[in-house]
Amino acid sequence: MESWSVDVHKLRGFTLIELLVVIAIIALLMGILMPALQRVRKQARTVYCLSSLKQIGIAMTAYALDNEDYIPRALDHEVKWILVFIPYLGNEYKHVQNYQEVDVYQCPSFPRNGQGQYGNSNAEQTVDYVVNAWDMDNPDLTGSNEGNQQGKPSKLTEIKSPALRIYMADNEAGEWRPVIRNKYELDIFSKFNILDVWSRTQLPASDGTTGVGNLHRRVARSRHRGDGCNNLFFDGHADWLHQDKNTSRYWCGEELP
Repeated sequence: MESWSVDVHKLRGFTLIELLVVIAIIALLMGILMPALQRVRKQARTVYCLSSLKQIGIAMTAYALDNEDYIPRALDHEVKWILVFIPYLGNEYKHVQNYQEVDVYQCPSFPRNGQGQYGNSNAEQTVDYVVNAWDMDNPDLTGSNEGNQQGKPSKLTEIKSPALRIYMADNEAGEWRPVIRNKYELDIFSKFNILDVWSRTQLPASDGTTGVGNLHRRVARSRHRGDGCNNLFFDGHADWLHQDKNTSRYWCGEELP
């Protein structure tokens, strides 16, 4: 019988230097790939948010068809968009009672780190969008508040240039912004008119916390693509706008020269 023998001196593993070279190459590749992967993830979140806003736009239109063409505006009114749109968001939400269970209401790019008003964690925020409550018939851009609120619902077909008027936008995150953790807090904070937009001081160009009372920035200045945010328009389409372009012209139809 033929026997086989192995020369143990010819068997050897990787040397320490070879292992370090392999690890260095892997680290280099990860360093090259990670920024690209992060960009892809950020783009995916932006697309998801736009898709969610479009779905809310469909719900807005369907709600109007069932309610004599009226749609909700300011959240301090008894008809709150975040509650009444739920049955119109698809079969999966037909019987949902708690708005916190509605996935499309949550923007994946909303910053969950940091704190909001009263030191509450941004991770607990349940209202990721703000709604247009501007009185388009009487915007009052030159008034002391640089805007005028309309609390009651509007007829969708009476909105002028609906493709150029924003209905909803990304909610800003900052130490001056309230963190709405449940329906009870939604009801409380809605009464203070701070979950909707009706003043130039609440737009991305605002300095944020500066301003009298609640006249601070509410529309996100830098949420998607770094220097802008996503918006839902009254005609149902959703699009991103640079912070410098997101002015009162898109909210009330007028702009100071």
